[in-house]
Amino acid sequence: MNASASALSGSAKALAGTDGKLSKKKIFKSTQSQAVLGKREIQGVGPAAGAAQALSLAPGVAVRGYGGIASTARYEIAVRGVKVGWSSVNGDVERNGLTVLFDGIPMNNLISHNGGWDSNEIPILQMIHGINVTYGPGNPAGRWFDSIGGTVDFIPLQPSVKPSAEIGTTFGSNGTLGYNFDLKTGMYDGWSAVLAGGYTKNNTFRTGSFDAPAQSFAYFGKAVKTFRGGTFSLGGYVDSSREFRPNFIPVTPIQGITTQGLNANAPLYSQQTSGYYASLPESLWFKQLKVQDYLLYSKLNLRLGGDVTLHELAWYRHGHRVHYRINNYISGNSANSEYYNPSSDTYGDKLYFDWRLPMNLLKAGGSWSHQQYTTPYAGYNALLGTSPSFPMQYNSDVLYNNYLTGFIQDTITPFSSFKITPGIAAVQYQTQMYNNGNQVFTNLPAGAQNQTLINSSADTISGLEPSVGVRFAPVKWGSVYAHFARSYQNPTDNNFGAYNSHGGGIDFNSLKPVRSTDYEAGAKFFVHNWAMLHDFSFNINYYYDHLANETIATYLSNIAQTKFASADAVVNGVNIAMADNPSWNWHLFANIALNHSYYTSYTPQGGGTALYGANVSYSPDLTMSAGIDYRYYYRGFLFSPQFVDQYTSSQYLFNNMTGAPSRQKQPGYNVSNLILGVKTNRLNPYIPTLKDVKLSVGIYNLFGARYNPIEYITSGGYFGGNSAGAILADPGAPRQYFVTVAARF
Repeated sequence: MNASASALSGSAKALAGTDGKLSKKKIFKSTQSQAVLGKREIQGVGPAAGAAQALSLAPGVAVRGYGGIASTARYEIAVRGVKVGWSSVNGDVERNGLTVLFDGIPMNNLISHNGGWDSNEIPILQMIHGINVTYGPGNPAGRWFDSIGGTVDFIPLQPSVKPSAEIGTTFGSNGTLGYNFDLKTGMYDGWSAVLAGGYTKNNTFRTGSFDAPAQSFAYFGKAVKTFRGGTFSLGGYVDSSREFRPNFIPVTPIQGITTQGLNANAPLYSQQTSGYYASLPESLWFKQLKVQDYLLYSKLNLRLGGDVTLHELAWYRHGHRVHYRINNYISGNSANSEYYNPSSDTYGDKLYFDWRLPMNLLKAGGSWSHQQYTTPYAGYNALLGTSPSFPMQYNSDVLYNNYLTGFIQDTITPFSSFKITPGIAAVQYQTQMYNNGNQVFTNLPAGAQNQTLINSSADTISGLEPSVGVRFAPVKWGSVYAHFARSYQNPTDNNFGAYNSHGGGIDFNSLKPVRSTDYEAGAKFFVHNWAMLHDFSFNINYYYDHLANETIATYLSNIAQTKFASADAVVNGVNIAMADNPSWNWHLFANIALNHSYYTSYTPQGGGTALYGANVSYSPDLTMSAGIDYRYYYRGFLFSPQFVDQYTSSQYLFNNMTGAPSRQKQPGYNVSNLILGVKTNRLNPYIPTLKDVKLSVGIYNLFGARYNPIEYITSGGYFGGNSAGAILADPGAPRQYFVTVAARF
């Protein structure tokens, strides 16, 4: 190999080391429960899908939302029963128990109970290179402030040694139209950069007079400098999603609940009477949502000499949401309109060292995050003379948070087939909450109510988080492992009094951090090449996670009131996943997840009758995903049909009337997707810089299944009248079609 080729190879290895993406081999050698989704799996959910749909292909992940597969909508993501995101339905055992990373940088709000992270913050799936999933708290070096249920890292496209470019467009059902691109500069004088982005828009699949349009865009840029001692990179990401969220619909008809309002002379509004996908007119009800982020960050990997390497991450994130809703369904409501526009600014830094010793890999360091979060809210009714600046209901709280952690972990490998990774982290959460409602809203009507009843509060919570992982590989292609970790999470903003109108003070003696005590055990198999097995992986693991000191918040419609329940819970089950490439033509994957989530104790608001052994709402007992991808080359054309099937079992509903989980269930459902792709380089002679063109046609919900991913038992605040006790739903999308054309240069 000549000198230039050797340098190029070294640069490629250096760049590959900065992308952060897991591999089957890394997972096989790990003491943790992990999974990775690559491009071939991600493509199975289609070009119009977003982060949530792609993540749903990982074992133990359940996704539910109101937008079908549209990336512009918000979805709730549950990893083995622990969740992130918001589906406008109460009953989550732990709503923000997952840390979401973008290129290794946290995107979560540090304290928010609602809107801690929304899936449409990653709306352009074409810019995502892979998705890493770590189940449970994991090891201290990779653990974050919301990692009690797991950590999800979306890895964007990375800079490369050689230049390249790709552009694409997607169009299809319900007015869907999108564009995406990526540009890679290649390596020049040690520098390499990537710029990627896209735009997408669509209308709702719900039927009615209002199309409920939505649109999103996102752009990402990153530059990496490779030098003799390591790498340095600068990255930036911006995203914005603006949507009209469709309204709930009763599953069965309710007397007086009509398509034109309460007790109007019109057809009854329900899936059985007005249509399975019916929605209300915009003049009667609408809800507009906006989610926006700015993320700037830097990474430094520096060899200090010998076997010691320094790793430094620094970042800034600005997050902004707008929630604007008008409900004219019930006349005379003093706060039929809501305008809520919280924003946050987060600064963070993580510094750690790794030291390679004989039979040891020692990691030690820490991180610091600081956030200011403001939560202005106005409830009003323009017909009654109130407005966002002259509201009947209001609040404006400011929360300051610091998250501090220091950790040390050591991976000890006395011989190649055995390793043990003990570790410990010390964490501290500092919270200050100030009620600024009367300072922000100085012009108020008579009888106006501040929805935050506490003037201010502050608390500091500290804890130690021990963990240990063990792996034994008696053969090169098989291993067993076990992992234990204890971790803590700060109570959310409601617990400190923010927009909390339930009354009473904050008892800081009883306010405790959520505690996760997680046990993992499993076996992993990885066969590189044997008979029909090529890069074959098979993983099975059992998990038992005890969550303590939960405070379950219940949001009631049309008012900023919150109810609380206290609870301890157990989530446990088995995940099984396999993938194989029997030949160049075929790629297969399948996974199955069995979950049993239940409350060891659940005490409703006000100390009502405690429940023991009640099932956790919206934690399906069974989820399955399977896919088959075939490639066939013929006379300059590469044909690639792909079929993906996903099943979600029945789930227990939450009852807003009792503020507790119910014994009622919503049915399970099965959804299948089919994609037909054709790629060719036949146009290259006519366009010299063109490498290939790809056309794909996707059919989603191939068999036209009718299903409701979201159902709950209403307390009557949404539709009034005698609707209390009825089941309201968000239907899943019917069959949809999408076409994509992409060109690579």
